[in-house]
Amino acid sequence: MKPTVVRLTAVLLWLAATATLAATAGESPWFAAPYSGKKVKEYEITLPISRNQEETFLIPKDCKKLNSRLLEGAGHWGNAVQHRLWIKADDDCRYLNYLRQNPHKGDKDFVSSYDFMNARITDLPLRPGCDLYVLLRDPQACPPPLPGMPDFSLFMNDEHQAPVPPGSDEACRFEKGVFRGTIYPTPEGIVCHKDPGAPGYRILSVDYADVNGDGYLDAVLRMALIGSHGRPELLVLPLTRLSDKGPFSIPKGADYPRLGPTDEGWLY
Repeated sequence: MKPTVVRLTAVLLWLAATATLAATAGESPWFAAPYSGKKVKEYEITLPISRNQEETFLIPKDCKKLNSRLLEGAGHWGNAVQHRLWIKADDDCRYLNYLRQNPHKGDKDFVSSYDFMNARITDLPLRPGCDLYVLLRDPQACPPPLPGMPDFSLFMNDEHQAPVPPGSDEACRFEKGVFRGTIYPTPEGIVCHKDPGAPGYRILSVDYADVNGDGYLDAVLRMALIGSHGRPELLVLPLTRLSDKGPFSIPKGADYPRLGPTDEGWLY
């Protein structure tokens, strides 16, 4: 198989494995079965662990074993498609471990009543301590995006660099989990121009857990960049708030673990 075809196949497999996830509330997360993208609670995946040997993992039951094989270096075996499948299985295991790192569910719930699949972008704290308007006007004034979390400044366009096309504040929201378009900061506020052909983000699922153990329930959004030629990557945005009408914030101490296997121990 030609390298270009292998890369394209890997991307298509990853997209198929994420596109059908739906929002969930108060239950164990769904996963997308490799190749088919079917919503499942568990799936089998067979991966190469040496030049001539393969091993089958039941995810999430075998997440500890998968992590051990990655620590041993098994993840570098196989072709480009198999490398993507190693990453997918590791992402799924890492995500479940993240949700369950604190065994107690937060008893103060101010997040589950919000419709995240149709969220207003201005409601989402996309960098700690920096609202969207400041982020778009002067990205350097904000902290850098946290690893593994979305960065909406990718879609910003300064009105001094180009005329603002017809748009509205109402367009600055997700629709059924998808936002694609351009975000413009103006003196009157944020204006968005939606464009189905532009890059954007897809919310793959919404799960709930107390990820930092502070007693407040958190919403955890699994997201993916769409419409870009970059390497597909699973992104996670944890959100909390302290009252029904209060602003959303990124929970303190809720950094998402990234970048492959870990020797820090796995719960699942």
